Amino acid sequence: MNPGDGTAGITTATSTTIPLMNTSKVHRGDIEAGLRAVGLGLGDLVFAHSSLSAFGRVAGGADTVIDALLAVVGGEGTAVMPTFTWDRFHDERGAVFNIANTPSEVGAITEAFRHRPDARRSSHICHSVAAIGPQAEAVMGDGVRPFGAGSTFEQLVRLDSWYLFLGVGFEVCTALHHVEEMQQVPYRYYRDFRDSVVVFPDGRRCPSQAIEYLRRDGYRNDLAKAGPILAEAGVLRTTEVGDATVMNTRIRDIVEIIGRRVETDPYFLVTR
Repeated sequence: MNPGDGTAGITTATSTTIPLMNTSKVHRGDIEAGLRAVGLGLGDLVFAHSSLSAFGRVAGGADTVIDALLAVVGGEGTAVMPTFTWDRFHDERGAVFNIANTPSEVGAITEAFRHRPDARRSSHICHSVAAIGPQAEAVMGDGVRPFGAGSTFEQLVRLDSWYLFLGVGFEVCTALHHVEEMQQVPYRYYRDFRDSVVVFPDGRRCPSQAIEYLRRDGYRNDLAKAGPILAEAGVLRTTEVGDATVMNTRIRDIVEIIGRRVETDPYFLVTR
């Protein structure tokens, strides 16, 4: 499929419920069935936002969710998760980001994922990602812009990645920040991480090249509105697993459909 085509590959919205084998717990098989129900399969590239608690009780915890995702995409597929450290570092000068040791701030699943022996983590101080699979290197980005040119999110669009929500909604959709940065919305600005350092897993310490794309005072993102728009466009697949809503779409559909709204109204993704 052509990532630049605004209509090719648009999927019909579906809604299914995956029956649980045990109503008190969610098991790996339940999650695998849910992922397949929303379109994931062997060899796929997928970026996933997640909430472990949203599922209810998961037998085996975060590792069960990770095992299910990796099983569904298989050895030829690649799974990517955010391992952001924005709260810790976004307003610091002289930050030290240790790729191997600085914890992820975006949930138990992402923290367990980055600890996997075969996981690779990118070097942006605030917006790193971890990836497992043959395309892990391709999605690392250059560690400079958080969302725009040269970033993981540009790579995900280029590679026609799926974009998965495991128990969370579009309010956490970082792909919408990619829309903001690529379109250079007027309420954001750049600043650098002067005197900051990235410590690589082999012990190298390198000056950070990262910049951040910050909102100006007086604006707040309103990203949740994107979900109904994508559902109405027929590109959002949805199911229920345990207590969690699982949604999946193509990142290019997010970027193209919401991007057209932002072109018309540069303030579409914020409230003042």
